Formats: sequence, C-alpha cells, structure tokens
Amino acid sequence: METENGFLPLGSICVVEGNNKKVMIIARALAVKIKDKTYYFDYGASLYPEGMIGDSLIYFNQDNIAEIIHEGYRDEENDEMEINISKWVDQCPFPKGDPVSLK
Repeated sequence: METENGFLPLGSICVVEGNNKKVMIIARALAVKIKDKTYYFDYGASLYPEGMIGDSLIYFNQDNIAEIIHEGYRDEENDEMEINISKWVDQCPFPKGDPVSLK
C-alpha cells in the first residue's frame, strides 16, 4: 500500500500483509544485519498495544502494508526528516530486505 506523502510518520499504526495484529511504526529506513548480510527495510515496528517486547523489532516495507489504521503526527520537522530519509534511500548501498524470508 502506497502512501501519498512517502514514508508514514512515527506512531502510525498499520496491519502488515499476512497478519491480523496491529503494529506501531517506531523506526524508519533501517539498515539491518541478518546473518552476514545487511538489508534495508522501510520500517521497524512494535506490536500494538503491547509495545516493545524484549529488543526485537518487526521489519517490513511500504508494499507489505495491508491497511493503515492510524497515521501518526506530521509537521515540518517530520517533512524535513522524510526528505533526508528519501535521500538516504536513494543512495543506500544495501538491497531491500524481504520480511517474508525472515520468518
């Protein structure tokens, strides 16, 4: 599911394809080392309403979003951060990760 404004803001709540549990976005544009390779993911999230359990995040990409339940707060600072994230993504040396392969 594509969003109009690029990345969803922090605090957004969504459902990822293949799941019925809601997650809350707490990180964007992550480089994640899995085994001996580094991958890029659009989002890192925690379960909603539970929050972080231990130190594990749920990694997924924009196209893995099945439904946006609530969009987080946007302001000028968020807009500037989205520009910076987009610049990083455009130059990212890592391949985009596939969250399905993480299961």
